[in-house]
Amino acid sequence: MLASGASLVAATVAGCTGDPTTDADESENAAVDPYTVTVEPNGSYTFESIPETYAAIPSVWLDIGMAFGIEPDAVASFDRAPLKYYDLLPDVSLDQDAVTLLAGDAEEGYDKENFYTADVDVHLIDPQALKFYANWSDDDIAEIEDAAGPFLGTTIRFQSDSLTGGEEPAYDLYGAFEKAAAIFQRQAQFEAWQSFYDDFIEGIQQNLPPEDERPSVAAIWRGVNPDSGEFRIAEINAAANNTRTYRELGLRDDFEGRVPDGPIGYEELLDVDPDYIGAVGGLTSLTHEEFVSTVVEPFENDTNGQKLSAVQNGNVVRTGGQYMGPIVDLYSTEALAKQVFPDRFGEWPGAVSDVPEDERLFDREELADLINGEF
Repeated sequence: MLASGASLVAATVAGCTGDPTTDADESENAAVDPYTVTVEPNGSYTFESIPETYAAIPSVWLDIGMAFGIEPDAVASFDRAPLKYYDLLPDVSLDQDAVTLLAGDAEEGYDKENFYTADVDVHLIDPQALKFYANWSDDDIAEIEDAAGPFLGTTIRFQSDSLTGGEEPAYDLYGAFEKAAAIFQRQAQFEAWQSFYDDFIEGIQQNLPPEDERPSVAAIWRGVNPDSGEFRIAEINAAANNTRTYRELGLRDDFEGRVPDGPIGYEELLDVDPDYIGAVGGLTSLTHEEFVSTVVEPFENDTNGQKLSAVQNGNVVRTGGQYMGPIVDLYSTEALAKQVFPDRFGEWPGAVSDVPEDERLFDREELADLINGEF
């Protein structure tokens, strides 16, 4: 039902355009007047033409670019990129061999020479990340901007951290997505995306149990290692992208209002004893088999982990996490809905690739068409 609803929205938008050749396709080759885009905290930049190439860290911005059907020309690395989601969509791909690597690791080892080699029109990278992880200066940033294109990325995955100076992210996921639409002049495609998503999430939220009947969760980020006995708790209701999936489904945060600054141990987890334990990012970074062997089974084999209700009831779940752009967001929401509410949304098979076609909460064909500009 949900998938067919999304199809209806896509068909309606397509009917409005009246032509299978989309506005997005036309914009790539059309002459345009100079236009200015502001992406906080970077300020404004005026484009004389629509950028054709971009660089990204494997983050929300890579997934945003792919949501418009625009493959990156440069990335930091592919080590943690959400490539498996693209592989599941017909006629959607990312040619890794055609991409310049900017660093040896996603968060360090950046080489300015690689930025010169890539020579992209726009960097969808938060310059604060380069200052923090690679010790770049303002002069380093300005040097690459003068030689290539501006830096217009922004960090949205945390409520506060050393990149944002303790402030909330400037945008939520679709706010950042809309900024990218302005950069690439893909406003019509973004509007079609927004309609697709609105229909998808409305269908799910209408089928959720009442708020007071929804289970509680302790969301854990930076990897879940039960053997270590240390866990970092993510605040679900903070203005952060990495816990977006739990908010979309209205799960109750067992650490609401008292999320610790540093790691906690089993004692603190047992004190709250959540209905579910959520591995933030585990859906992207781990296969089903890896998740079972490195997260679920170690919890079950630990003398303290065995006492947790979530472990006893098989309620250790995983979501998309920090690299979650519009595409990953759909898969992550579908996965969590099935993991927590199988009686309402169908059983979770363990892997995103194994969801039966007739039990999917969004239509993969419709999504691929939207990505490829057929809307």
